[in-house]
Amino acid sequence: MSAALLNRNAVGHSSVSSLCVSSRGERRAVVTRAGSVQEGRPMWLPGVSSPPHLDGSMQGDSGFDPLGLGANPDRLKWYQEAELMNGRFAMIGALGIMGGEVLGAYKDVTWYEAGAKGYDIPILPLVAVQAVVMGFLETKRYQGFKNTGLSGGLIDDQPFDPAKLLTEKSKLQEVKNARLAMVAMFGFAGQAACTPGVGPIQNLTDHLANPFGCNIITNVLTIQDHLADPGFAKGVAAVAEAAAEAAAEAGAVVEAAAQ
Repeated sequence: MSAALLNRNAVGHSSVSSLCVSSRGERRAVVTRAGSVQEGRPMWLPGVSSPPHLDGSMQGDSGFDPLGLGANPDRLKWYQEAELMNGRFAMIGALGIMGGEVLGAYKDVTWYEAGAKGYDIPILPLVAVQAVVMGFLETKRYQGFKNTGLSGGLIDDQPFDPAKLLTEKSKLQEVKNARLAMVAMFGFAGQAACTPGVGPIQNLTDHLANPFGCNIITNVLTIQDHLADPGFAKGVAAVAEAAAEAAAEAGAVVEAAAQ
């Protein structure tokens, strides 16, 4: 009987030990998987490591947060939603700017002046309708995000995906295209300041036709010629001219003293 009890205890001990080993193995596997996800994903800069709160679980996470703004999990989720919303508006804006130029919609105005153009609907009723409609839609989107944590809702449909195209791959593609569109909008605004009256498609055409004479360097060097207030440029030119005259006078004095 004592031998049977010893055998039973030994069996129980071995089973507990195996459970402990298996649990450690599972825990080690989970840690290994998490580490492989974090180490295997592309970083925003080769060779850098991501902060602890960016573990690769979010779509488009490349470990970029130098200021630590996403250390708070609640704020990190909200920042992700804000990035998507700004990126969606940027994608629509970039498509409208380039599409309007290709279709010839900006014949008498530029893309950044189109908003001030007169339309069939008076401006005040148009703004009132947009404020009510956009206010309602944005309020419902915000409520849906707060309640479900899901992005891209329309009224009570969270997320809005009638065609059933939402996948993990499409989510990543949306983040990448949203970031590209925001950079493009920044570039469009810079091009408008350097080359007023010229759209981005024409800017690209001019650059391809003359890459060394029409590029970011030449545009930046001539931006003072296109400033809305040329007084600053005239002031700089006056200072440079006065400095040149003073240098010439100083040179003449030195030559006279040498003689």
